Amino acid sequence: MTSHFWLTSSHPKQYADAPDNRLYVRQYGSGQHILIALHGFGRNGGRMERLGMHLAPHFTTLAPDLPYHGKSEWFNDRYGVEEFTAMLQQLLDRYQDRRVFLLGHSLGGRYLSACLPRLEHPQLHDLVLVAPDGAGGRYTNWIDTLPQSLVSPLARLTERPRAILRMSEWLQKRGLINGYSADYLKFNLNNRPFRRRLAGTLRSVLRFPPAPASFERALHQRGIRCTVLVGDKDPLLHHDRLTKMYEPLPSVDVQRYQGSHWLPERLLAEYYLDSLVAVLP
Repeated sequence: MTSHFWLTSSHPKQYADAPDNRLYVRQYGSGQHILIALHGFGRNGGRMERLGMHLAPHFTTLAPDLPYHGKSEWFNDRYGVEEFTAMLQQLLDRYQDRRVFLLGHSLGGRYLSACLPRLEHPQLHDLVLVAPDGAGGRYTNWIDTLPQSLVSPLARLTERPRAILRMSEWLQKRGLINGYSADYLKFNLNNRPFRRRLAGTLRSVLRFPPAPASFERALHQRGIRCTVLVGDKDPLLHHDRLTKMYEPLPSVDVQRYQGSHWLPERLLAEYYLDSLVAVLP
C-alpha cells in the first residue's frame, strides 16, 4: 500500500494571508509499527520506497519530503529546529499507541539528531543515522566551516548561477570544498528548483548544529540507542571526524558496512526486522 498526506505547519504565520508551509509525506505499508524516515539533500521521500515496501507487512513507513524538496511546499526562505521538530512531533502525535523507529540519511540524519531532544513519544524504540551530515560530510562540511556572515550572501548568489559557479571555483582553489562539490554545483545550478533548494538549505542547515552532548543526553533520557551506519567506501564522509564525534557517546554504536553513500536498503531491512523480533513478547 502506497499513499500520501500533508503536514501543515502549526507555527503562527508572519502574515495572515501568507500561504501555509507544508510537508508532503509518503506512506509505504500499513504495518503496526511506525518508521519515520528522512532522506538526504537533493532526494525526496520516494528514496525510502524500496525499504518501506520490503517492511510493509510489519511497518508503516512515513517519509516526508524535506522543505524545498520533492512535493513539499515551503514558502519561507529558511526554517529551524523548532519548526521542523514541530512537524515531526505532529507525526509522532498521530501514533501515540504505536512503537516508533526513527531513520535519517545524510542531511536527514543531521536533522533528526538535532531535533531528538525536543521530540516526545512514549514508545520511541531507537534511532538509526546513515552517513549523517554534520559530523564530517564532505559536500556540506564546508558550510559548517564558513562564518555565519558569509552564508546568507552565498545563499543569495544561488539565484545567479554564474556568480555561484565563480564562487565555487574560488572555494575549491582555497580547499574549502572538494572537486565533487564543485562538479555537483556545475551540473545542477541551471535547474531553478535546485537553486531554490540549495538556497533554502544553505540558510537553514546551520540552525541544526551538531551537539554530541545534547544528543547523548536525549538518548539516555529516552532510554534508546542510536546506530550510526557508515559505508566503508563513502567518498562524502570524513570518517575520522565522524568517528571522533559518535564513538565516545555511550548510547551510540558505530557500524561500518561495505558500501558508499547510498542508502543500504537490504541492510536496513534486516536491521528493522531483527529489531522487531527482539522487542516482541
